[in-house]
Amino acid sequence: MKLNSQQPLYLQIYEMIKQDIIENKYTKNEKLPSIRNLAKKLGVNNVTIVKTYDTLEKDLYVYKKRGSGVYVNNLNIRKNFLEEEIIMENFQYGRLEVNCKINFANSNPNGNYFPIKKFKDCINYVIDRDQEKIFAYEDPKGYIELRNTISKHLETEKIIVPPKYIQIISGAQQGIDLITKSLIHFGDKVIIENPSYSGAITSFKRGGAKVIDIPLLKDGIDLDILNNILIKEKISYLYLMTNFQNPTGISYSKKNKLKILALAKKYNFYIIEDDSSSDLYYKNKPFSLKSMDTNEKVIYIKSYSRIFMPGLRLGFLIAPKDKLKYISFTKYHTDISTPGLIQRAFEHYLNSPLWEIHTKKLRIIYKKKFEVAYNLLKKIDHLELFAIPQGGLYFWVKLENITSEALFLKALQKKVGILPGSIFKLNEKSEGWVRLCFADVEIEEIKKGLKILKESVEKLHKL
Repeated sequence: MKLNSQQPLYLQIYEMIKQDIIENKYTKNEKLPSIRNLAKKLGVNNVTIVKTYDTLEKDLYVYKKRGSGVYVNNLNIRKNFLEEEIIMENFQYGRLEVNCKINFANSNPNGNYFPIKKFKDCINYVIDRDQEKIFAYEDPKGYIELRNTISKHLETEKIIVPPKYIQIISGAQQGIDLITKSLIHFGDKVIIENPSYSGAITSFKRGGAKVIDIPLLKDGIDLDILNNILIKEKISYLYLMTNFQNPTGISYSKKNKLKILALAKKYNFYIIEDDSSSDLYYKNKPFSLKSMDTNEKVIYIKSYSRIFMPGLRLGFLIAPKDKLKYISFTKYHTDISTPGLIQRAFEHYLNSPLWEIHTKKLRIIYKKKFEVAYNLLKKIDHLELFAIPQGGLYFWVKLENITSEALFLKALQKKVGILPGSIFKLNEKSEGWVRLCFADVEIEEIKKGLKILKESVEKLHKL
């Protein structure tokens, strides 16, 4: 090993050993040289090697046996950070190959909550009713009766929109992608929250936009920073999740919502409002920006994936008239239309008392989960909640002197899944943040999983 004076010695040695582990120059569980022998070989003092081994252990490249020595860790996942990111992305969308028994990463609803029997009845009903029509291409804008029903539902949320201005989409992600493809041009400046939904970040960047992030406060985006940017630069779009934001769980105050709408009018930019979690309220149903939009400045996206069956891929989009025609054109040339059978069966379900029964049941379930998780999280040292959500599925948690990647790997060894904050950051730096989601875990699993996380945090903090 050749050492230089450009960085601390223990970090240089750490990087060399880490690289050797990544390149499989050590076998799993192989014992590393003793502190004294390695210090003598490299011509450094023992304290330097102690710090090196401590750092390797903290990042889970090695483990220690009391009175025996330091050993290369036997992980079931690869160590380099590119592969870690792939694992994290798979975690986020519920596709982790590693056997994860308690998954605080997956934001899809637990399959036990799906009203399969009742929805099967809806499918059978519309097949009998509509016969061959269900197997033909639907109107590219969506099944007209579904748009009629959505329009009526929106009236209760103070959003008045005729069915002809509603576009059915295959989930919120498709809505974001359609907006990017049809409205955002190369070099357009798009502002997002920090942190934000990773699917939106990726879509905007791939679409050639210049993405700018602004920190979130507990009642919404930092308006002072937003205002300063708007004074200096021409902004095209602002992407927000105003209710039970992913990943922080915060909701924008009414005051902030009104100020943002006023800024959109003043500086002539459009707001993309992703409102996919607002049905999951614990006390009072929040209102959207769209319900306050009197100047046609909000493009509204709503997905049913968080509260119904995510595999159906159903949602809708509302846009100002001059924007909607481009979005609908892009939708047609993307997949022609969302499958008619699914739209018709869902409309039958949505237009019946079943919908309110189902959503009310889910809100009760999630509120109980939230209360259990919150009361346990409060008792974990070296961990701080960003905010106390009033709905949704997420906790955004700050770790004290522990990297989120280290906790991610430590928890994964115990078959517990979490998501490091880097997933939700434009700069891809986790900065000690993790997201915990309780959508796919039952109450006893929450108790067991948070006990494991507590033990993992304590062990890592002692290193």
